[in-house]
Amino acid sequence: MKRKSIKDFFQENADERVVALVNRHLSGVDLDGSNVLLVSDANVLEGIANEGSFRCIVSSAALNDYVRVNKSLAKIHRLLNARGVFVGHVETSEQYGERVSSRYNFIIAKIILLFSFVFERVIPKLFGLRHVIDKFGLNKHHRLTKCEALGRLRYCGFQILRLMESNNRMYFVTRKSSVPMNGAPCDGLLIKIQKVGLKGSTVNCYKLRTMHAYANYIHDYVLDNLEIDNNGKVVQDFRVPGWGKILRKFWLDEMPQLLNILKGELTFIGLRHLSREFLELYPEDWRNERMRLRPGFVPPYYADCPKTFEDIIESEKRYYRLKKKYPITTDVYYFIRVVINFLTLKARTG
Repeated sequence: MKRKSIKDFFQENADERVVALVNRHLSGVDLDGSNVLLVSDANVLEGIANEGSFRCIVSSAALNDYVRVNKSLAKIHRLLNARGVFVGHVETSEQYGERVSSRYNFIIAKIILLFSFVFERVIPKLFGLRHVIDKFGLNKHHRLTKCEALGRLRYCGFQILRLMESNNRMYFVTRKSSVPMNGAPCDGLLIKIQKVGLKGSTVNCYKLRTMHAYANYIHDYVLDNLEIDNNGKVVQDFRVPGWGKILRKFWLDEMPQLLNILKGELTFIGLRHLSREFLELYPEDWRNERMRLRPGFVPPYYADCPKTFEDIIESEKRYYRLKKKYPITTDVYYFIRVVINFLTLKARTG
């Protein structure tokens, strides 16, 4: 009897590069072994027992076709043993757009993509409809962006090891790494993002969501794998769609943080509130020192317009020293400079 191989399992959907990628991470794994599960229909996962006994699960079914994506991923997580490997693929929304655009003329392609966006991405996430759709499994095919696909994997407790795009699919190799999150996913319009506040406390900052759904769960992956520019922003950040860039450009996404100011968690002018992951990039001595001040809504670097990450740190230190000596005067001075810089287009958000 012929032994199973990754090439046979994925059939025509995987080229030699994908096969090599998967085999490299499954080195020494016998695909015919009892501790390996090959899944061609993810929707039968619920009936599989032997939780915690599989060393590897490989799915030829696309992530898009899991009726309940998170529930299926959580089941895969339970089936794997400690640090077990999960391999699969997804057609991202970006790849779907390329496929439609290559098949139809410009106008028809735009109409199809618009309907797909409304009925496959917006409506399934509307409050009220979401619970009904999820409960009864009405969404048979999910249109997932690259960001949401990776975010769901992280949300369900998988570490992303490698990605590869081939034949209009994104293949992923992941490892079971943590306990799946119990809280509701962060994919609504108004979201709360955990930031580091005064004395290292956690502040839930309100924002209008400008990133794709589940973006906050891959923040560590982005910092490890994408380039950071001189302004401390991620270069070619695939988590931010076009409409999100517009909200950021006019600072509309930040306005809900006025509620944080009213609650006393932020000041109007102050050092930028940061995630714990991003704060780890700062030198330890300054990281500890800057937590002595309550973070602010408008950061001082909009006044200084620093060019590099090191310049941003120096800008914060200058503000910190002045703030300790002249608390009120310093904030007024920086506010005037920020307004001037925005009016003269020297400083921009987004």
